[in-house]
Amino acid sequence: MRVGVLRASLQVPGARSLKEKRRPLKRLIAGLQNAFHAAAAEVDAHDLHQRAVVGVAVVAPDGERLSRLLAAIEDYLARDPDLPVLAIAREHFSGPR
Repeated sequence: MRVGVLRASLQVPGARSLKEKRRPLKRLIAGLQNAFHAAAAEVDAHDLHQRAVVGVAVVAPDGERLSRLLAAIEDYLARDPDLPVLAIAREHFSGPR
């Protein structure tokens, strides 16, 4: 079993309040959960109007499938025109045997 964690720093252009920031983020997080059966949440930059950091965690049976899944999640994030990606970091962990 392999566990993958992805941390994406996003821009939220045009958000003048935290309420305006929340709308596109909730849509993105719900989309990640539905499309990839992933755990996803805003994990940092909570008090900034035009920045967000989203964390995503997924599990796969092996490293190859995990890499493909994380790549698909990165592609999904990159295709969202409302939340441009500023940076992405990935980590892989081995689960217990």
